Amino acid sequence: MLLRLLPEQVARYWEEVFKGPIQSTLPPIAGESEDKMNNVLESILAGGLVVWLSYTKTDMIKVSGFIVTQLVADDPSKTLALLIYSIYSPNGFSEREWVEGFRAFGDYAHSMQCNRIVGYSNVEAVLKRVEQFGGDTSYRFLSIPII
Repeated sequence: MLLRLLPEQVARYWEEVFKGPIQSTLPPIAGESEDKMNNVLESILAGGLVVWLSYTKTDMIKVSGFIVTQLVADDPSKTLALLIYSIYSPNGFSEREWVEGFRAFGDYAHSMQCNRIVGYSNVEAVLKRVEQFGGDTSYRFLSIPII
């Protein structure tokens, strides 16, 4: 199951829970600056980034990881997409969590008038999941640092 966290919840546990894992899974578009993680937190607090908790509930609640998303606009086509900004799961997500998460993000993206879910990854397991859900993984992200 996915739970959308409030910005205040993320801020409360930023140093202990979220900062390190998010920093380790940032997409290649994030630049290197001293303020990078402060800027990420600021975007979460302003609502630009949304943190989702993935968990399973049986007798107890077991947190599997979290996902950070962002709505991105493509101005020329006048369309919106839900960007999976980062994914953190120290032990991986189960098949059920992947399927439930994909459905939940699809419903959320649809409710926000997005026409697709997009992301960046070089993790083979993630690429296979995207293909499993009918996604296209043939494009490559190009990144040239400006010195």
